[in-house]
Amino acid sequence: MRFEGVLSAWNADAGYGAIRPSGGGEEVFVGLAAFPTDGEGPRLDERLSFEIVTGRDGRKQAVQLRRLSRGHVSPAALREASGGARFRARQAQRKRRLGLVAGGAVVTVLLVLGGMRWWHPAAGQDVPPVMRR
Repeated sequence: MRFEGVLSAWNADAGYGAIRPSGGGEEVFVGLAAFPTDGEGPRLDERLSFEIVTGRDGRKQAVQLRRLSRGHVSPAALREASGGARFRARQAQRKRRLGLVAGGAVVTVLLVLGGMRWWHPAAGQDVPPVMRR
């Protein structure tokens, strides 16, 4: 069953937002992947047609979006959507992923370096006199 609503909130960095249904009720989660791949990013106050499914986490989410009309779009929404909202969302996801990977790499390097000192006493400064040459 299809519903109609308005995009009421959008986080371009994270790539998700909320749709306020026209018939009332609570807002529905919407992800970037639900939007048509027509080259235009999501715009606040944009009228949309959508279907609702229940996600793995049990929340309702909008899927298979269709743009109903361009209608009135605020200048702030145009600024937010211009310049490739999809690109910015993917870029933010990459940064978060790389941040986790880089953080893990730093911890791994520190553990390896600390382990080398512990396993190989010649690498440390407090070498017993017997082992000095």
